[in-house]
Amino acid sequence: MPVIVNDLLTLLAELIRLLGMAVLGLGLGWLVLDLLKKLELWQAQVAIFLGLVGLIIALAVFTGMGAFGAFAIGVGVAIFMWGMPKKEKKEEEKS
Repeated sequence: MPVIVNDLLTLLAELIRLLGMAVLGLGLGWLVLDLLKKLELWQAQVAIFLGLVGLIIALAVFTGMGAFGAFAIGVGVAIFMWGMPKKEKKEEEKS
């Protein structure tokens, strides 16, 4: 009986870890994109980009592949949601 409870708690902890890493990736992806758009100095843009790349390398080395994958999915979703150029809305002329 205690083994089943321990396994269930471990599974729950891993699921929470995956969701947390996905939310962290989404938040950091938005933050990096926002800073890259607002900062005009190329040195600051390079520093922000290299910071994100360094974080991704550190996560690849020190976390499990599931958590790293969830983080990568979060960053990817942030890039597609906020990084892509927006289409201009065309207003239809009514006569």
